[in-house]
Amino acid sequence: MGDRMFLDNLSTAVLKICNHRNLSYEAASAQCDLSTRYFGEIARGKTAPTIKTLEKLCNGFGITPNDLLIPVPSQVSHIHDPMPVTQILCFQSFYGFAGFPICPGCGITLEREYQSFCDRCGQRLDWKNYSNASIIKAGE
Repeated sequence: MGDRMFLDNLSTAVLKICNHRNLSYEAASAQCDLSTRYFGEIARGKTAPTIKTLEKLCNGFGITPNDLLIPVPSQVSHIHDPMPVTQILCFQSFYGFAGFPICPGCGITLEREYQSFCDRCGQRLDWKNYSNASIIKAGE
């Protein structure tokens, strides 16, 4: 359980930084001197980075290890009250565009559409108007 929590916290921090700075995976990975594929695995919480990689992330983003590794409490006051999913983040891939819904609670992309809760922050999700969600292109 400890490893999963670490990976989730790191993933959340990396995705929040990219989101707040409007960085695509490609731009962020270049900034941190990492391959796009490896950066994407870290951002999705799929791999445990080495200390050297954590150092590259901190240097690339200009932050301290504490900023990267210590989770900030969510600003969501009532995560059990459903919030509507109103945004989709689109990435261009080799096969075309891939879209991922964005959690209205933490601002991180969700792994799947129509899940009941965000797997990162626990926010309950409302999908009633998802067909009218706005599309955000990564890197713009």
